[in-house]
This record gives sequence, C-alpha cells and structure tokens, in this order.
Amino acid sequence: MQTICFFMRRLVVAILLIASMLSLGINANAQVKNGVHSKLAKYFENEQWEDLAFKCDKMMVLEKYKNDAELYLYSAYAYAKIFTMCLDDPRLLDKTPEYLQSYELALRYSVNAKKKDKRAKILFPDNDDLLKDIAVIGMYYVDHYTSIKKYAKANSKVRKMLKTYSDDNFVALQGCLAATVGDTATANPILRNLEAQAENGKRREKDTDFAMIEAFDIYATWLLEKETPDTDEAKRIIALGLKFFPDEPVLVYDLELAKDPEYATEHAKPENAKKAEFMVKASALTDDDDDDDDEDDE
Repeated sequence: MQTICFFMRRLVVAILLIASMLSLGINANAQVKNGVHSKLAKYFENEQWEDLAFKCDKMMVLEKYKNDAELYLYSAYAYAKIFTMCLDDPRLLDKTPEYLQSYELALRYSVNAKKKDKRAKILFPDNDDLLKDIAVIGMYYVDHYTSIKKYAKANSKVRKMLKTYSDDNFVALQGCLAATVGDTATANPILRNLEAQAENGKRREKDTDFAMIEAFDIYATWLLEKETPDTDEAKRIIALGLKFFPDEPVLVYDLELAKDPEYATEHAKPENAKKAEFMVKASALTDDDDDDDDEDDE
C-alpha cells in the first residue's frame, strides 16, 4: 500500500501542481432538467459527486440503460466536478487513481449524452448550461498548455471541448489556437467571421466572453513571441479584439507590448477578470497527462 501511495504522490507532483482555489462559477442547478432518475438527482442536489459517478458507472453496464442520455449527462457532470475536487485536494488521487482521467470521462460522457438525446430532444437544449459548465472547466488545460507553449495540445483540447459545448466565444478560441499551429483551413474562416461580426456593431454579452478575450490574447502573445515577432499581425488581432471588448485591460496591455517590447519590464500583465469569475486559480495538468493528438508545436 505504501508503494502505491508513493507512486501516486509522484504522479500528483508530475500531474497536478496546485496553487490556490477560488470560487468556481458553476450553475447551482437542482438536477438535470426533464430528468426521471430521482436517486441521481438527489446525489446531484447534495453535491455528492463521487457517489453520483459511482452510481452512474454501475448503471451504465446494464443493458436497460445503454441508451439513457440522462444517465450519461449526470455522469459527465459528476466527473467534471471530481476533476475540480482533485485540483483542490490531489490526495483524492491516492484513493482513486482513475480520477486522473476524470475530465476526459466528462467530455466523453457529455458527447454520449448529446448523441443519445439527438432524436428525442428531451434533455437538450434545456440542459445546455450543464454542458457549458463542463466545457469551461477545460480552460484549466488551455491555460497550462499555452503557458508552456504547447499550443497544439491546447488546440486539441479545445476541439474536444467544442464537441461538448460550442458558442461564438469558444469557436473564436478554436480559431486563434488553430492559427498558432498553422491550421489555416480552420483558422481563416473563423477569423474572417469575427471580422464580419465586429463590423456589425455591439454584440450580446455572454458569460463565456472570457474565452474570446483569451483567444485574442493567446494569438497576439504567440505572434509577439515568435523568433521574429510579427508585430503588425499582432496589432491587427488585438485591434479586432478591442472592437469586441473596448478598453479590455488584457488586450490594452497586449497592444502596448506590441508597440514597445520593453513595456513588460515596468508593467504587470492584468488578469482576465471575466475568466476569474469562472475559473479556479490553479495549475492544470502537465503536457503528458493524456493521449491528446500527438501534434508537434512549431
């Protein structure tokens, strides 16, 4: 037992580097809307995420539940919450090493839920907020991968997140990350659409706007950190972002940095305040945590 604990602690050190935990902007839904599983709803209501995941796992192996979309949605949400629990207390991984894959399971089961509800349309779109919560949690990975310049892995993770939930903010994130890895077939149409949207005037504010701010910031940062900085393109992308979010501190900082590379020596980069409303301020998993597409960064 001691050997297992020691091994898992090494995995925890390698995989989860915990900073501090703030509040997470997750919806306090009482249960899955239009659902019929009262026992699962009770676990959900009481935030018994491990019990909920365990119960769902047991039910999934039964033939009668193989096409039960509600079951898969509950399981997806439970595993997403377990992922955040592991960020807060990595000792959970000593007890249940399988939780290393909790977010991957959350994405997989959420996609399964959507597929199984495709014809009946009993659960979706009424439960899209739950899918959004699951996708937002994936920003931990995006933060970490981009911070260590693993843009291909960040791009791969966002592609998976988009299968769970998609809106114009996450699509913008996909487009900007695709641009960093040279996927112009994906990036160019998205960026052109953003330019068209910017010309159409004020857009409706969304609680996922932080993802679009992040998109412009990531792309501009990548352009400025190239071996030969592409300052003109960075300024163009930042200007586009400022059309959506005038006076956004993160983008204003990026613009000043594009004008003067020495700007960072005397000014700290501001936080994406919109993201702070949703995210736990903690390190994410390392670049070898899962089997995302084996893409090489340029």
